[in-house]
Amino acid sequence: MKIKLYLAHPFDNRKELREWELGFEKRTGINLVNPFYDTERKDVEIIDLGIVGRYEKLIPKEIVERDLDIIKNCNGVVGFITGSISYGTIMEITYNYLLLSLHGTHPNYLIITNGHENHPWLKHHATKIFTSKEDFETWIINKNNMEKKNE
Repeated sequence: MKIKLYLAHPFDNRKELREWELGFEKRTGINLVNPFYDTERKDVEIIDLGIVGRYEKLIPKEIVERDLDIIKNCNGVVGFITGSISYGTIMEITYNYLLLSLHGTHPNYLIITNGHENHPWLKHHATKIFTSKEDFETWIINKNNMEKKNE
């Protein structure tokens, strides 16, 4: 079964994390669903081009409900806490935690690069915490290799 994880991350880090995401998918075979680039969002392109401001012309209900549906249909969430303010990332992690609590299946893998990996709220909502993309990638590759051996 191909693993599909939702990629929760701050808007301000979207370009650098998109580059990492595409390489990660090639290296691991795991699909990361990026809500800024792998969905039908037209607003990101016009924001990137400077045509509109960050919050102009957004339809909140459409964006949020689409992202929640995607999270429900993924195997879990990879959430980045970088120090950039991201209300959406925190809410996506919390929503996924509630799915995990209800169904016992939606892990939250948090990559926390701002030094707050011991924050009680983050620790409580995380299935596992990493302090770098590299540590997460090494861990998930090893985890998948072990699961394949046990099949």
